[in-house]
Amino acid sequence: DLYLLRALAENGRSDVIFDMNNQSDKPGYGYQLKMGATSLTEKWDAGVGSFGSQDHFMLGQINEWFFHDLAGIASDPTHPGFKNIIIHPQPVGDITWVKCAYDSIHGPIALEWHKTNVHFSMKLTIPANTTATVYVPAMSLDTVTESGRAVTNAAGVKFLRQENSWTVLETGSGTYQFTSE
Repeated sequence: DLYLLRALAENGRSDVIFDMNNQSDKPGYGYQLKMGATSLTEKWDAGVGSFGSQDHFMLGQINEWFFHDLAGIASDPTHPGFKNIIIHPQPVGDITWVKCAYDSIHGPIALEWHKTNVHFSMKLTIPANTTATVYVPAMSLDTVTESGRAVTNAAGVKFLRQENSWTVLETGSGTYQFTSE
């Protein structure tokens, strides 16, 4: 399952991961919870016989997807050790908010995003002596603000490029509040 989750996430299909794990009528994480499991079971079909071992990773660690894809916190392979942080949240399904923190070697990386049908907001803290490449869901830079200001006037923020429905920015360390439509 780990390979499936990574393949889907790396190809922009976090929506499929959400759908797979948000249902409870067939074997999977949701089904295990429905059957009374309190941690990941050894068997996908938690309803057949005993659960087997509990807290069993079996190459199916959804936690990585929570941090790396749903919240969107990742290290940049060209700047190891979180010297440059990639922030690329994947809002999917009916999830309207995510709050996440990761203690990197440089300090805590904190992220909280909220979405409605038309607005997206993201509060982001980048540790000292690091930078971040931040993906904000927006069709145009014109619809993105930082702390109520146009991104072009925001201290510590640089526009890098537009990638389809993502505005890609670079930030220094600090706390930022991005909003977009």
